[in-house]
Amino acid sequence: MSRKSVFVVPLIVGWSLIALGAARAEDSLLDDSAGVERIVTDGKFTEGPVVDREGNLFFSDGGNDRIMRYGADGKLSVFRQPCGRANGLTIDREGRLLMCQSSGPMGGRKVTRLEKDGSETTLADSFDGQPLNAPNDLCVDSQGRVFFSDPAGLGTDNTGTKSSVYRIDAPGKLVRIIDNLGKPNGIVLTPDGRTLYVSDRGSQKLHRYKVDEKGDVKADGIVYDFAPDRGIDGMRLDVRGNIWAAAGQDKTTGLFVVSPEGKLLLHQPMPEFSTNLCFGGPDGTTIYFTATMSVYRLKAKVAGAAWAKK
Repeated sequence: MSRKSVFVVPLIVGWSLIALGAARAEDSLLDDSAGVERIVTDGKFTEGPVVDREGNLFFSDGGNDRIMRYGADGKLSVFRQPCGRANGLTIDREGRLLMCQSSGPMGGRKVTRLEKDGSETTLADSFDGQPLNAPNDLCVDSQGRVFFSDPAGLGTDNTGTKSSVYRIDAPGKLVRIIDNLGKPNGIVLTPDGRTLYVSDRGSQKLHRYKVDEKGDVKADGIVYDFAPDRGIDGMRLDVRGNIWAAAGQDKTTGLFVVSPEGKLLLHQPMPEFSTNLCFGGPDGTTIYFTATMSVYRLKAKVAGAAWAKK
């Protein structure tokens, strides 16, 4: 993978969808003067972007079985290879990188944590004696508990474990908290840890759950139904509680912003099949957006949830 010269794609506003209804870009969400910058290319299915405390971007490159680092200085390098065909990534409160290792060639089919000394700790690789399917996406709460999605039917030879969402309380200690979704995919927690959003790519719906102090969940309705279009792959929250997501396919693939009340606030089509995003930059308004071979950068007018004032 190489870093290419940057080009700019003008932001598209006022774009309407027949299936989804009109979606007008609100002035307070995107900085249309910044456009869309393609900052990395030549990947083989980029995914899982996350930014650390120093402003470095990490993202997975599944087809090349590696995790890349796009430094705050703009330099691109290989961070870890092989990586068990990592997909979703996040960083815990101690600054350690957590990985969903997917299925397929080179796939680890587990959730792992990269320690400071470079060693890898397995947090989860099976449930009730059955191997996991293809861990997809994950998030961490203030207590260090890890929530992750594990959809079935993604090319694994395992038919014993149903599509599920799990909570990891400690390495090897798993609790299945959701087992009635077709293909759980993107997952994100609100900063207070009381609400969990899960995308079901089986039904293309975005689900919301209430989370109690024990980490158990209770269904709290469907926020948005993307059908017949492709539902959310990866997502993040902004300081207002809005859900920023990579979804859609063909002409609709791109960035979607949905309010907690289920209103589609923005749809920004992107040049490639869209997979995931994260907020970054000094003020949390830079958006890093993964899409098939590339990573793009956009500018928001609202910061990511992690930049909320304490």
